[in-house]
Amino acid sequence: MNLSFGHSPWILTFCVLVAAGAAWWTYRSTIPDIEPAKRILLGVLRFVSLAIILILLFEPLLQRSSTVQTEPVVAVLIDNSESMALADSLTEGVSRSTAEILADIEVQTRGLETRVFTFGEQLTSADSLTAVSLDQSRTDISGSLSEVADLLSDEHFGALILASDGLYNSGTNPIHVAERFPVPVITVAHGDSSVQRDVRIVDVVSNEIVYAGSVVPVQVRIRNDGFDSQQVSVTLTSGSQIEDREVLSLPASGSELTVDLEYETSEPGRKEYVVSVSQYEGEATFRNNTNRLNVQVLDQKKSILLVAGAPSPDVSALMRMLRSDDTAEVSRFIQNNNGEFYEGDLPADLSEFDLIVSVGYPGPSSSPEESRRLSEAVSGGIPFLFVMDKRTNLTNLDREFGPLLPARPQVMSASFINGTFLQTPSASSHAVFDIDDRRDASLWRRLPPVSLNENRWVVNAGATVLATSEIRGIGLDDPIFVVGRQGPIRSAALLAHGFWKWNILPEDLETEAARFNQLFANLVQWLFAAEDDRLVRVYPSQRQYAEGESVVLRGEVYDESLRPVADASLSLLLTSPEGQVFPYEMQARGNGRYSTDIGSLPAGTFSYSATATRDDAEIGLDNGSFSIGRRTLEFRRTQADFALLSQIAARSGGNALRSSETNQIRNRLDNLPNFVPVSEASISQSRLWQLYPFLLIVLVLLSIEWFFRKRFGMV
Repeated sequence: MNLSFGHSPWILTFCVLVAAGAAWWTYRSTIPDIEPAKRILLGVLRFVSLAIILILLFEPLLQRSSTVQTEPVVAVLIDNSESMALADSLTEGVSRSTAEILADIEVQTRGLETRVFTFGEQLTSADSLTAVSLDQSRTDISGSLSEVADLLSDEHFGALILASDGLYNSGTNPIHVAERFPVPVITVAHGDSSVQRDVRIVDVVSNEIVYAGSVVPVQVRIRNDGFDSQQVSVTLTSGSQIEDREVLSLPASGSELTVDLEYETSEPGRKEYVVSVSQYEGEATFRNNTNRLNVQVLDQKKSILLVAGAPSPDVSALMRMLRSDDTAEVSRFIQNNNGEFYEGDLPADLSEFDLIVSVGYPGPSSSPEESRRLSEAVSGGIPFLFVMDKRTNLTNLDREFGPLLPARPQVMSASFINGTFLQTPSASSHAVFDIDDRRDASLWRRLPPVSLNENRWVVNAGATVLATSEIRGIGLDDPIFVVGRQGPIRSAALLAHGFWKWNILPEDLETEAARFNQLFANLVQWLFAAEDDRLVRVYPSQRQYAEGESVVLRGEVYDESLRPVADASLSLLLTSPEGQVFPYEMQARGNGRYSTDIGSLPAGTFSYSATATRDDAEIGLDNGSFSIGRRTLEFRRTQADFALLSQIAARSGGNALRSSETNQIRNRLDNLPNFVPVSEASISQSRLWQLYPFLLIVLVLLSIEWFFRKRFGMV
């Protein structure tokens, strides 16, 4: 303890002596004259008050030092995944169980500062070493190590005990985390590191999104450990229906085999397929003999309306390319010289079409009423493709379709000139140009020239020019091929004609002709894939969940202007595979976002429907589905990875133990160089002049002095 002053203590001593003299002088004689004892009492009260005031004015500082000893903290990290339960079953009777290992750890760490955690896919704090269920569907060792280090960064973290089988299927390689881990890790290996007899599915590769009516390949990789060569059946089923099956010989023990299966999609929607391999007596587990595929089947049927201002070779060429797509249904309407269509009147309801293709329409004899009907259909959200023709009425085109096109005519001319299709640099990165040799723009020069209109075109905002023209070797900025978006509407324009010549090329140019056919197919697909303009959108946080994982559904709500609605009521109806319906109310998360945590669900395919309301008025609807797969990830490997645990221990400066060596944990902890208490010295300071009790003492002393002066008749 040390007392110091803000000013010289010698000056303070002098001032105190002056105060003593002043007190003596004040009470050396009094009126009326009082007894000496009373004068001494009053002088002492006056002196003590003045002395305290003087001391406080000199800013006394009281410093006290102390030492605090902190014991090291031991973190116990327990693998709570399903593979640990499998290890218990595989080592029953020959090795210690998880419960026995944890009981030993509890004995070995008794009396120490411990923090207990369990981990699977995520880290969880536990109250005791018995709080394990061994039911987590994933194992992330590296993420759990990093999170423990962050949680204990403010404590005297001394060591970590990791009890695991060394098998991880999420996160990065834990060895990299161990190299930078702040404390030594003592690993306790559980399970059997020898190869288990098992035939299992290692991996299944297939598409998650497919189109109805297509044949989808499925590649299955299987592994054999411990069985002699014999026949194995690999089956792909959908419900009770067998989609495909291959019977072949098992690969040699310790090796893998790839099997190719396929299935044909039918109706759109969420579908579940199961891949399974034969089960053999003596396998470590049958949980890895099956694997589930959850597939979203989309409807790829396209209903296309082609309207032409007059017959032309381009119309025939485009019809051939459109009809080469088995998923497209094309309705063709061509005008004659009287303005009527050869095929009869246009359909009454144009909203049923997914794409409108205009070839030279409106023509010279097109009626304004029909043109207006088509432009209103496009304004309603139907994708639009315009192909120029020498008989196109540019005035009517600009009046009815100008705002809907990616480019509109500015200076109009009826004359045409031959030119070359010249790909722009931005085209190579666009989805429409996802073709062979997409970056080699010179290949287009090998194709016959097309007829270019000599009028000027102005590219609308939001449009992208994919091709310009080249005339007599001179590149021009005039657009030939333009695509664009205006809100949810996609449109494209081919501002030339004569593309039919690219379909009747000699044999040496067939490759170039195929490039245009591929480009046109991409263009139709790009136009067909309309933007998502739903006002209500509800979707699962993952495409597929495993049993035991928490299912989270997220939602978004917008008004007619596609602005977020934050105060809507979003109700959800969840339908189980058995047909049971469960209601939920999604919680607002701000800025038009909503979510609900449904919790864990059993395996199967679930569907949902959502309704958003605001002020008792319906905003919109949405629906969808998701699948819960049976957990097989933790059973894809049955052989414990003791080598990984040894490397984690070595890289972190710790020790690797087997389950039979848990009685050595305390000794290993005590031998760690930094596993010792730390002493921290602390100094506390008290500014005495800022403490109100001293002021209170001065007031009390002065009050007592005043009281006695009055008592003695001096006032």
